[in-house]
Amino acid sequence: GRLVRQLRQAGRADGDPDAVVRLGDLSAYRDFVDVRDIARAVVLATTAPGPLPPVLNIGGGRALPVRDLVHGLARAADFRGRIEESRDGSPRSSDVSWQCSDITAAANALGWVPRYGLAESLADLWASARTGPEPEPEQAQTPAPESAGDRGR
Repeated sequence: GRLVRQLRQAGRADGDPDAVVRLGDLSAYRDFVDVRDIARAVVLATTAPGPLPPVLNIGGGRALPVRDLVHGLARAADFRGRIEESRDGSPRSSDVSWQCSDITAAANALGWVPRYGLAESLADLWASARTGPEPEPEQAQTPAPESAGDRGR
């Protein structure tokens, strides 16, 4: 989303160490999951024999600092500039300081656990974003990879 767009713009400066990416509060912890893991869970759930529990949480199963995601994507992008963090960002982002999914039911019912770690997901995200079309401003508001706690219930 927005971070990918900013890193792409900064990348046009050919690794300028003075490039700056400005973001809001990155102190929250979120449960991130790769969309490929979500897709695999959906296939398993729709093809499972017999009844399933009424709720299956699909997530990474651990809360990570949003700051780690940002710095991980910056590394994947080979960004050499500075990341400036402001506490004046969206209140939605920091109202809940910690979110984590309990994926035990999905593991038990489907044999599902996430296969993609954060570093691999971010590297693949950047490889795709680097060569893809520039995100539209309204699309730039979508977090990626998806935070398990941010999806509709």
